[in-house]
Amino acid sequence: MRSVVLASESPRRRELMNISGIPFSCASPKIEEHLDLSNGIEEGVMKLAKQKAEAVYESHGGNLVIGADTIVVIGDEILGKPKDSDDARRMLKLLSGKTHKVITGVALVNQQVHEAFYEVTNVTFCELSDQEIDDYIKSREHYDKAGSYAIQGKGMMFVKKIEGDYANVVGLPMCRLVHELRKYTEI
Repeated sequence: MRSVVLASESPRRRELMNISGIPFSCASPKIEEHLDLSNGIEEGVMKLAKQKAEAVYESHGGNLVIGADTIVVIGDEILGKPKDSDDARRMLKLLSGKTHKVITGVALVNQQVHEAFYEVTNVTFCELSDQEIDDYIKSREHYDKAGSYAIQGKGMMFVKKIEGDYANVVGLPMCRLVHELRKYTEI
């Protein structure tokens, strides 16, 4: 089997792919990321994942390319990556004691395949004290993480309950991805 190409430089997504045993390489999509919400959040993350996969496919023709985009949603607010420590503090206070959604859009693209899907996982945080939030921010783990936390790191201490695919919260819904890949490759 030819290896698939992961259109991401995310260390978390690479780790998930390594664990799966699926042969893959990585390539960074050279696009300006813009989440188009005109057709809803789920359609928006799938569209962005597809744009990433298509951008990489142009330079890796023949291989099946996986694109992905993960967002955190609480109520009507989308929490992306924090701009700074104050923004991270605001997000973590917002998530404290509440349930939020982690939505990952995934696209599979090559000459024959143009498929996209999304996965939703509900995550409930325990109540966080200001001190817990400040200590977490000092760890710098919030940096470059949607919603300002990493469930696979120290952020796991905030999680009271999870409903759905854990790997989705890390950044790639592996159970669904593997089933979809089996339609097009021998893994």
